Amino acid sequence: QKAIGRDALVFIVNEENPVQSLTQQQLRDIYAGRITSWKDVGGVDSPIVAFQRGVDSGSQTLFKKLLIDKGDGQLMAAPTELAPADMGGLVDSIAEYNNSPNAIGFSVYYYIDQMYSKPGLRLLAVDGVTPSNETIADQSYPLCNEFYAAILQDSAADSPERRIYEWLSTDAGRSCIEHSGYVAVQ
Repeated sequence: QKAIGRDALVFIVNEENPVQSLTQQQLRDIYAGRITSWKDVGGVDSPIVAFQRGVDSGSQTLFKKLLIDKGDGQLMAAPTELAPADMGGLVDSIAEYNNSPNAIGFSVYYYIDQMYSKPGLRLLAVDGVTPSNETIADQSYPLCNEFYAAILQDSAADSPERRIYEWLSTDAGRSCIEHSGYVAVQ
């Protein structure tokens, strides 16, 4: 197997929220229920409404892997109304929550950048780095995740799977990965 692309866990807030960046520890503390007001992270005096996804969603699994499990593992249970069933529902909820800028949620960069950008929202910087194709490519954005192509080791050199596997590392293959909305691994 080899890494062929990279995505990232990103955090979304209402564009009216004055907070521009949070640290990984601040995010852990928000999602553990230890930080409950935006004023504690440089924002206004309003409660933080932290959306999550369901336990069986890929983004929730990535959220736990890249952020929560690298800390103390503490994670508050989200009320049902704060754990929409699908990613579009989560993004809609953050944009529309009470018409106020106190909601936060997360997604994968690919989904927000390519499939479901919504007016009124913006991405937060994490540890001072804003997620972008460039910061994900060079991994200066801290919450990156690689995805892989894998084939059997004994696949024949002229087999279709071996040919695709090798092609993914060519300029054309990397271009295809990027055209699909992901960040190709160089």
